[in-house]
Amino acid sequence: MYLSQQINYAPIAQIANPIMHIASPFTGKVHPASQHPEALFSSGMLGPGVCVKLNSAMMLAPCPAKVEKISQHGCEFVLRTKSGLLLLLHLLIPAEYRRTEHLIQHSYGKKHVAMGDILCYFDVPSDVDVLGTLLLLNADKLGPCYYPLNQVTAGKDPLITLSRACNL
Repeated sequence: MYLSQQINYAPIAQIANPIMHIASPFTGKVHPASQHPEALFSSGMLGPGVCVKLNSAMMLAPCPAKVEKISQHGCEFVLRTKSGLLLLLHLLIPAEYRRTEHLIQHSYGKKHVAMGDILCYFDVPSDVDVLGTLLLLNADKLGPCYYPLNQVTAGKDPLITLSRACNL
């Protein structure tokens, strides 16, 4: 059972009334959040979202935002956009790679981030599976949401497209 609206795939040209694109903070292959290995994310309990099987353990800010919270050893961020949308960005990496010696760059101490700023970047071997997740925490009043691409590049491609609830 999925507890919030699901974000499904739809080619970008077929999305009716798109109102906003959220840039991808990750580079890799996109999957619905229902395929996430942790039930908290896959159930939709926190909100709708998508996950990305990453090529590298790097997460960028998808838009200008206020940093509300950093947790999970620096692998989880809650950002508030100027429109008030709350985004939860999470990296699922093995615990042994969350140590300081694997940390290349991080946004600890920042109150605000610009689009494309590195939130966190960990040195993880390429054969280690890393999963990035983007959830919309306060999406209860949003219209339909889609992921328009199956493969994304961080800072360049849209990860989630929001659309109006009905045709105008």
